[in-house]
Amino acid sequence: VSLDGNGNLALRATQEDGTYYSGRVESTMKIGIGHTWEARIKLNCLVPGCWPAYWLVNREPTPDGRGPLPDGEVDILEWYGNGKWAPGSSVHARSDGRTWKENRWPVDGDWHTYRVQWDDSGFRFWRDNLGGAPYFTVPSVPIDGVWPFNAPDYLLYTVFNLAVGGPGGGDPGFGPFQTPEMLIDYIRVW
Repeated sequence: VSLDGNGNLALRATQEDGTYYSGRVESTMKIGIGHTWEARIKLNCLVPGCWPAYWLVNREPTPDGRGPLPDGEVDILEWYGNGKWAPGSSVHARSDGRTWKENRWPVDGDWHTYRVQWDDSGFRFWRDNLGGAPYFTVPSVPIDGVWPFNAPDYLLYTVFNLAVGGPGGGDPGFGPFQTPEMLIDYIRVW
């Protein structure tokens, strides 16, 4: 995780002696309903083994310390290097991967601006067309009987990551001479 010399935050994936390293940045700010997130991102990492994402997650612990229940997740942008899953945006009512609504769309390596707005009516997503209609909407109704997002004091953390391997990344075969990177020009929350 570093700056790229052009004012962008760079999350890079590397390999040294058979061990893979990657970058992740998480906010410490907990943000509630009634906010909008926007980031300008370029994915120079659309190769097998990489799993870039810009997402929001609830990490508030329960009183017993077992973790957030339910613990929803909002994937503003996610691409999978496993060659099996289509990229796009999704809302998970639980982060166990069993309850979701998704919109799959092509992802490329150009600069794009991604936005999500969260309010009482649900989530609205934009890509580039920020003044027009959202390309994906998830209304505030239960997904498989679960909808934690309108609970009082429900908060989300912001995460940018370039994972390597795992179920979404698959086999990291990008080789030693290429350095995949996820570039972030800016993020705004209001």
